Amino acid sequence: MPGIADTNTIDLVAQEANGTVLLVMVEERHWGSDPEQASQLQAKINLYFGFVVDGNLARQYPETVGGRVRIRLDCVERPTRHFAHILTHAASQLAARAIDFQVNPRS
Repeated sequence: MPGIADTNTIDLVAQEANGTVLLVMVEERHWGSDPEQASQLQAKINLYFGFVVDGNLARQYPETVGGRVRIRLDCVERPTRHFAHILTHAASQLAARAIDFQVNPRS
């Protein structure tokens, strides 16, 4: 799977049982392990946001029009302070556009 470092690719598009469109981004590295990680994370979030609001999601998956959208970040661990701040800010910006955001750490 491409992951956060690939800031030009949507990692996964799925649909939950309740019909919510799920856009998943993946981070396999530990937080802070790459000096570019914070900027990559921001770029990846912006890519996903643009994919939804610019209509690319609807064009590629017409069955999703009018449905709820959730962006989920699957990661190996809970985000550390700096990354948590980025994610909290992103969640509030996405919520303003009725896009849910979830962080899903494995540990």
